Amino acid sequence: MMTPAQLRDKLRGPVVAMTTHFKDDYSLDLEAMHRLTEFYVASGIPTVIVAGSTGEFYSLTDDERKAVQKAVVETAAGQMTVIAGCAHSGTQLTIDMVRYAESIGADGAMVTPPYYTYSGFEGLKTHYDLITQATDIGIVVYFSGAVLHQVADILANPPMMLDLIEAGNGHISAFKDASANFAFHRDVNQLLRGQVAVMGSAGMNYALWGWTFGLPCFLTGLGNIWPQWEIDFWQHLENGERAKAEQIVVEKDLPYLRVTKATGRYWACLKTLQDLVGLPGGPMRPPLLDCTPEQRDSLRKACTEIGLLD
Repeated sequence: MMTPAQLRDKLRGPVVAMTTHFKDDYSLDLEAMHRLTEFYVASGIPTVIVAGSTGEFYSLTDDERKAVQKAVVETAAGQMTVIAGCAHSGTQLTIDMVRYAESIGADGAMVTPPYYTYSGFEGLKTHYDLITQATDIGIVVYFSGAVLHQVADILANPPMMLDLIEAGNGHISAFKDASANFAFHRDVNQLLRGQVAVMGSAGMNYALWGWTFGLPCFLTGLGNIWPQWEIDFWQHLENGERAKAEQIVVEKDLPYLRVTKATGRYWACLKTLQDLVGLPGGPMRPPLLDCTPEQRDSLRKACTEIGLLD
């Protein structure tokens, strides 16, 4: 089993937050999950997150989440680092999910603050304290869009992250930041460098900014469909070719983000584009909605003009 320190050091470069494929009747399609995992392995993506926010964990039963995680771990077979999404509404429920991820050989577990409520910062520290006391797997702390209102005090005072990491008993390997708060992102990269891996999650432009302050890994939706752009972007940064990395941001990442965010159905856009390139995409599970025919046409046209689609 990978230790928390090993997971921290392993997290470098692009990360893909996987979608979860459903059939037309909204049942799980695990065969499609196998194919999607094989695609990312073959593409050279070093790390994936399974059954996280992009994977619609909130619309999966616990048994379905476990089935998806197991399918990806078994298919990856050690060829990629696999982080299992284990967010839940209560601490004991989260511990149960993390223990399962650990039992099937996942390399890490991603845990958000409890997504309904908790007792302030002390309650949040207790959440991570109890999880890390009960498990040995490396934990990725994730401030998702759904909980940003709950962590506004931390976003305004980045050094609080040091206390939160300390509450993890040495088992917190990484922090996934989807705040899109550039000042906070700068500060946490500097504060946490060498202690945990900070994972930027707001596009390549965010990663380019984070890189300046020590960012070791990042994710953006381009990698779900066109992983080579993320791989090339990171390679340019590591080669000292910042201008080439900036060119990908300006010509691919920012236009892609504009067109997908404009729909108001970002995650549905990922699946629509996966369908368009021949990857497993499929429908969204309610309450999330699929792209409309008009949105699909707009996506196809825009991504062709950007040079992402032929």
